[in-house]
Amino acid sequence: MDFAKLQASTEKNGWDDARRRMMSWSEKRKHKRLAVKLDLSCRKVGSPAEKFYTGHTVNVSPGGLYFETAADAFKPGNLLRVELSIPPTAGLLELGGRISGLGKVLRTHDSHTDINLPPGGYGVALGFYRSPKLCM
Repeated sequence: MDFAKLQASTEKNGWDDARRRMMSWSEKRKHKRLAVKLDLSCRKVGSPAEKFYTGHTVNVSPGGLYFETAADAFKPGNLLRVELSIPPTAGLLELGGRISGLGKVLRTHDSHTDINLPPGGYGVALGFYRSPKLCM
């Protein structure tokens, strides 16, 4: 997947520059993150309830992602199966697609501790066990 083309297509939708700059001050990651807002759905692996949660990404890399959600359901150590919706993009993915992966919740934030989150919102940092796969 060509992240440069995906980044160029998302610039039209706008990015939260302040959050992107704030998150980059402590970049010690193996992979560069792409600030992109994609719809996300996920579920806890091994949970007896097959409940799906929704949200949107703030940034994505081959090693992990950070997403925002209204659900206060995630704790560090939870295993999640995630799926990202890639919108159709001319010259890249004409019909759109999905990226799916398995990851572990590394940390969570809420709107009381992170002023960048909407009121009642939650942020979740997820590390992938292996790079996610593109499905079309």
